[in-house]
Amino acid sequence: MTTNLSGQLLIASPYLTDGNFMRSVIFIIRHDVQGAFGLAINRPTERRFRELIEDGGDDKPLREDDTIHCGGPVEGPLLALHDLPGIGEPCGPYDPAGELLTPEQTNHQGIKYTVHDHPAEPWGSMSIDLGNPPAWITGDDDHLRILLRRPDAKVRYISHYSGWGPGQLDEELRVGGWLAGTPDPEVIFGNTDEVWEEAVKRCGHEILNEMAPGVRFGDPNLN
Repeated sequence: MTTNLSGQLLIASPYLTDGNFMRSVIFIIRHDVQGAFGLAINRPTERRFRELIEDGGDDKPLREDDTIHCGGPVEGPLLALHDLPGIGEPCGPYDPAGELLTPEQTNHQGIKYTVHDHPAEPWGSMSIDLGNPPAWITGDDDHLRILLRRPDAKVRYISHYSGWGPGQLDEELRVGGWLAGTPDPEVIFGNTDEVWEEAVKRCGHEILNEMAPGVRFGDPNLN
């Protein structure tokens, strides 16, 4: 494995014509020596989450954007990507052994994990500040229902997933099938009709900035 893409966006190259992934943007949940697992975030279906559950009958409003997206060609459980801290697990970068990367290792990816030492606390000396993970993930039924009644949260309900075997994703990256991009929440939870174009544009800007640090590149669409 050459690059760990856990917690990153995988953006289909304009040259990728596979019907399962054409113009897809995939949020990579885990990427290690055993393979990769991710969820497409811009392939909505006609199903809605509210159609799968019995209404609890309380007065809290239901969110309007509870459309279920197809996360990939592999059958899997219904999951939710969201931005409510503490519900489910944070989506962040892991090393090949499955451990969260250290703050020094994650700073370049824009995700900060800080360990605090509290020797005076009677209940333990360590706590972890998860900083700003780009999203949280859960498949718990109660969590999914809570998110349905939190219209203030950003949520993607997703069924099925995208999976790759050992080394498979690395090879697809090598031959140019995919681009790797920063997991910007504005892209993850953005308008599905515009997600791919926005992700490609931001990825292009990142590549240009790496080639010429400090140089500001304008958006040609604004001319």
